[in-house]
Parts: sequence; structure tokens; C-alpha cells
Amino acid sequence: MPSEPAITRFFGTNVSQNLENLTIKKSDLVAPTGLSPSYEFTPSELNRSEQLATALLLKWQRNQDVSADSQLVLSTFEQQLVFRFGKWQRQYTMTIDIYVDDNVNNLPNPNLL
Repeated sequence: MPSEPAITRFFGTNVSQNLENLTIKKSDLVAPTGLSPSYEFTPSELNRSEQLATALLLKWQRNQDVSADSQLVLSTFEQQLVFRFGKWQRQYTMTIDIYVDDNVNNLPNPNLL
């Protein structure tokens, strides 16, 4: 049977869930003091969706289960400079691998994790 990380490992110590809701505190997405390498995320009343998604990915990457039977594996970020919209931008690329038993579906079934 695959390992099963605690929900707090991916969503923070203040996470709660019930049948209809998953509640994540933005303060749990802030990088711990002394983390190296680190990132900056400042919770605010109106964080943008891409800020929140990136903070979640960074938390998941940092706290992922590294055992051999992990079903969710996030690679380290690769970076490169790309020219977009008339300016140079740094592109960060990450691979997310999801492992489930073969069930011939086009998308991974979360219930099988």
C-alpha cells in the first residue's frame, strides 16, 4: 500500500475539511523562516489566483513524500530566460508526476490515489 502523507503536510497545520469544503489558511503557505532556497508569499485580502496556486506548488514541492511508493512527485524547478511580450522573462518549469494503478482512464482518478 502506498504511503499516505498527512493532509497538513500539503496544506498546512490549520487545514480543515468536511464533505463539501477544504479550508486552507493563507498563512500556512508562507515559506518557513530560514528555508533555503526560499520564496516570498505575502497573504493579503485579494491574492491573485496564480499567486495562490504557485504558493501551493512550492509548499507541495517542499513537503512532498519522497518515499519510493509516493503517488505524487513534483520535480525541482528548471529555469530559462524567454522573450515574451517584448521583454525577457524567467520561465520556471516543473513536472508533476501522478502514479495510479492502470485503469485505462484519460485522466488520473483522484479516488485511486
